[in-house]
Amino acid sequence: MRGIPPKAPLALIIALTVALGACGGGEEGGTDEAVESDTGTTPTGDDDAPSPATEDADGATTAPEEADTGAAGPRPETLVVDKSFDLATADPGRQFEVTGTIVGVALYDTLLTFEDADVSTPVPHLAESFEANDDATEFTFTLRDDVVFADGSALEADDVAFSLNRVRNLKGNGSFLMDGVTAEAVDERTVVLRAEQPTPQLPRILPNPTLGILNADLVRENGGTDAEDAAEADTAEEFLNTQSAGTGPYVLEQFDTTTETILAANPDYWGEPPVYDRVVLRNVEAATQALNVQSAQSSIVLDLAADQLGQLRGDPSLDVVEEASPNIWFLFANANPEISDVTSNPDFREAVRYGLDYDAILELAGDGAVRVPGIIPNVFLGALGEQEAPQRDVDRATAAVERLGGDVTVELEYPSDFTANGLNFGPVAERVQATLAEVGITVELTPAPIATALETYRAGEEQMGLWLWAPDYPDPADYLVFGAGGIVGLRAGWPAGSDPELEAVMEEVATTVDDAEREPLFEEFQRQMNERGVMFPLFQPTASVVARTDVGPVQFHPAWTIDLEAVGR
Repeated sequence: MRGIPPKAPLALIIALTVALGACGGGEEGGTDEAVESDTGTTPTGDDDAPSPATEDADGATTAPEEADTGAAGPRPETLVVDKSFDLATADPGRQFEVTGTIVGVALYDTLLTFEDADVSTPVPHLAESFEANDDATEFTFTLRDDVVFADGSALEADDVAFSLNRVRNLKGNGSFLMDGVTAEAVDERTVVLRAEQPTPQLPRILPNPTLGILNADLVRENGGTDAEDAAEADTAEEFLNTQSAGTGPYVLEQFDTTTETILAANPDYWGEPPVYDRVVLRNVEAATQALNVQSAQSSIVLDLAADQLGQLRGDPSLDVVEEASPNIWFLFANANPEISDVTSNPDFREAVRYGLDYDAILELAGDGAVRVPGIIPNVFLGALGEQEAPQRDVDRATAAVERLGGDVTVELEYPSDFTANGLNFGPVAERVQATLAEVGITVELTPAPIATALETYRAGEEQMGLWLWAPDYPDPADYLVFGAGGIVGLRAGWPAGSDPELEAVMEEVATTVDDAEREPLFEEFQRQMNERGVMFPLFQPTASVVARTDVGPVQFHPAWTIDLEAVGR
């Protein structure tokens, strides 16, 4: 048994999605939940502005005196965060959106977490320690004995088993996280998770806020169930949209999916109290967010595009944090000859792979964006080094086009009516069109509304497609869906049996437990994808967090965008 020792500090920083943010959604994939809403509401008046801080007798709502926040004035008591909402529910078992993840990680603790922004290694959180058997089919967790829910009742193993089994049986967007996994309470402090097949990625899945732990008795009293028919029988969502039932650093004060959601510090939190007593999360369009943070109407904004960030970098009252998002923008060529006898030809794939001007495309993504050498983001286990990225070779691409008969024409579809990470798909598609024209490929752009584009994408009917993938959880296993026979592979007309050599690697890595052995297998998976695959990874876009300097330190989190509990530490 491989034991994981408890962390030394009493309070662990809450941190994951894929989103791991993330926010893919099982069968539907990470693409669908990466949509940035453009229907936010603009704040009115000054009532939502942060109030000046006042010194409490116990200092609970102010920063420690020795903390240097870099602020010109006092720290506000209320943290006001602007986000373009994709918020659907406050029920952790049903939420699987970006905004829902931000709220969920503040209200509900998980068995494991990621410290700070390091998603490489999950650490114990509600669990004091855990161990796994040799084939990663059984995981045993020992719970902390000092954790209480917001109503003061003690955390027990039954709460954990109930919460995790409920997620699986709700059959919602995040239920795939518990596919084939059953939770059992062995005694008051011991929980065993059993998987039907080796699941070495489970420790990296468990920090997902969808798997937040609920007060089982309270939720059962209000219509909740973890029974197999929970998808029809569970009626607890209405209750959980009015009152949280977790052990997290915050409790739900007000929930609204269209205007604002308000969180209050949990007075019975078992860990280190959050810096801010109150958080107001507001639904605001990206264009208005920049004005709000400059005028101190908001404390933090999360949806600014690269051009907006450029206008804010020199403002001494603001901290602009920019990092590469774990989201992957990618292109594919359909391998199904019934869809296109051109895109299904291996020579066409070679022409695209070596005809794309990756550097020119990357320029559109702004400062902080990075070229992605393979399909796995650079912050995850198994990512390829920069030197392994395919490089443009015009002669090689042109020769491949000539083998096709020269001057080929294909269609490229992409969603026309949404942005992600501040980027529209249109300019990226136009840059793809221009660079492939230089090697003899005529690309006809066929933009479509997101609903229409998703329909043809999921049906595998696009000749070429431009999409993005937000991680469901920060483990490379989440990217096997891009291979032959995977969900995304099927959407690109690439069924199982198309590439036996690649599929052998996929099968081996899926059942390999040790990370030291998994890493080279995932690297080999990507090398073969780069050589023969139908996917063309383009870049990881910029992710940004802009904050007023008086709020204290703020960090972008690659799994859940921002950790509200950690703001100001």
